[in-house]
Amino acid sequence: MAEVNLSDLFTAISQAMLDAHQAVTRSMLDQYWDYFRPSRLPRDGRMASAGETEDALVPVTRKVVIPTPDGNGVFSELSVPLVTLVHHNTFGLDQVKLRMRVSASVDRAGGPLKVSLAPLRRQNRHGMADDAPDTAGQPEEPDQEIELVFKREAPAEGISRITTEAVKLL
Repeated sequence: MAEVNLSDLFTAISQAMLDAHQAVTRSMLDQYWDYFRPSRLPRDGRMASAGETEDALVPVTRKVVIPTPDGNGVFSELSVPLVTLVHHNTFGLDQVKLRMRVSASVDRAGGPLKVSLAPLRRQNRHGMADDAPDTAGQPEEPDQEIELVFKREAPAEGISRITTEAVKLL
């Protein structure tokens, strides 16, 4: 087992969580754009003639029929953009749990704590650690199994208000 500085291990875990969060955010943004289609529209709302159009994204819509109160007819037909029915808050990683088995060491007094990572212990069908010998017939070493829980904090109130107001505009 290779030894790693504990601070380097936490830095790597932190970077992996940041990368995962960015990937999830990018995925949600890409999915959001699926509710729009490209189109050529006239500039400034005037009738288009040659060369007076521009590229634009137009929301994908569905027809919604509102019946009359007595149910015997159509009161109104609306063309509703599907994007209005989508949850606008991005998906995020609220909590990440990381379980690992480690043995700790220090090269010199006052030196940095180093850890060696080992595979997690096998568990029996009751979820308890199985202390039986491994596949090579060697008993497993008495390392410590730890669980790290990373939780995302709530955003500052100012950011929450900005987000809320921005969603209201949609």
